[in-house]
Amino acid sequence: MSDSSQILQDLSTVADTILRYKEAIIISHMNPDADAFGSSCGLASGLRNLGIVCTVYNESGSIARYSVIPGVLAVNKTLPPSVAEGTVVIVCDCGAAERVGDSYLPFVKGAPFVINIDHHNKNSLFGTLNLVVESASSTSEIVYDLLSAMQLRIQQEGAISKDVAVALMAGIIGDTGSFRYPSTSPKTFLVAHDLYVRGAKPSEIVQELFGSVTLPALRLQSEALSRIQLYSDGRFAEVLVTAEMISRVGAELLDADSLAERGRDVQGVCVSALFKQDGDIWRVSLRSRSPQWDVSVVARHFGGGGHKAAAAFRWGSDLESLQSELRVKIQEVLDSPSEESSSG
Repeated sequence: MSDSSQILQDLSTVADTILRYKEAIIISHMNPDADAFGSSCGLASGLRNLGIVCTVYNESGSIARYSVIPGVLAVNKTLPPSVAEGTVVIVCDCGAAERVGDSYLPFVKGAPFVINIDHHNKNSLFGTLNLVVESASSTSEIVYDLLSAMQLRIQQEGAISKDVAVALMAGIIGDTGSFRYPSTSPKTFLVAHDLYVRGAKPSEIVQELFGSVTLPALRLQSEALSRIQLYSDGRFAEVLVTAEMISRVGAELLDADSLAERGRDVQGVCVSALFKQDGDIWRVSLRSRSPQWDVSVVARHFGGGGHKAAAAFRWGSDLESLQSELRVKIQEVLDSPSEESSSG
């Protein structure tokens, strides 16, 4: 990967660059969400429609929970040993190169040319080219603009097929909380309208993403929420999910993901934290009711990142020391809210 990264938000330039390649390797962040899969699978499908051979990879592999997104079940877990000549590496929805995962990081760092497409606050600009639009609702929204620009450059329609539309709509719905979060802009609705016209039905996507839960998942969520703890005069909520809880009810780690939002939605709570035990590490998701409580600052303190209202990090030490330090950092955010009113 080139050491000379640069800020680049010129869609036409990025479109021209990709069109020079015959093949693309597309990677999204580990433990992917709807936007990671939506943007990477949607981009791959769109590029294939324009004649570019694409393969999608993720350190976590394919996840059946997101099978409503066309292409998810074909996502590969094992990377090739090297980047073949004439192949570009495109990384979607990663605020930093490390977000691809420990086993993928050497591959990305060693790639001769990397295009970084993202919308996260404080992106580290790790790509050779960086298409980073912090004001975008999602990386999927940026991919929509990119594919549209590519069609325009070569005067060829058909890049945004129904499959592409469904993938990108799923990514937008996931990262906007079904259009509830402050990152949702007038532009987001315009993009969603076009995707709807192309065959992406939000009601069907929402039902598949959020409207179906297994009994073990429900039991895990019920137990975790019954033990929720409030701090900072009720403004900070902690939700804990241990490996023992997951095993006992027969659930999966992914079944706990929505609990960060559930904690935040408690009346009076400004910021929530979800602690998920995954082997020897703790995966921590932070959410705030408003971007004025910038949890991305807290996540970066612990080596993670994200948006002002939604961020995450990993912790490899004991839970007690983590919670103690985190409560101090959250208190600082609660005591000194940002004046900004829009998410990063």
